[in-house]
Amino acid sequence: MDLQAKLLRAIQEGEFERLGSPKTIKVDVRILALISRNLKEEVLKGRFRQDLYYRINVFPITMPPLRERSEDIPLLAEHFAAQFSGKCRKRLKIFRRIQWRN
Repeated sequence: MDLQAKLLRAIQEGEFERLGSPKTIKVDVRILALISRNLKEEVLKGRFRQDLYYRINVFPITMPPLRERSEDIPLLAEHFAAQFSGKCRKRLKIFRRIQWRN
């Protein structure tokens, strides 16, 4: 909850202090929050601040979990393998297209 208050301050007032520093830093932030829990339930249970919930729930985008989109797994694996191989300067074997089952 303490961290949520600090995040809320950064969003609302556009400023924060680094740990151990008395200097206030001005920021212009935009937040993209990806959450695997139901935040409305978390607010009702007292585990998430209601004021922060309303600040980050401005433009909600709902997407089914990856376990329900198994056809995306080969594409994601290829993307991250290509990205990793570029960073490591190693050539990785190309993934075989296999049939994913639910």
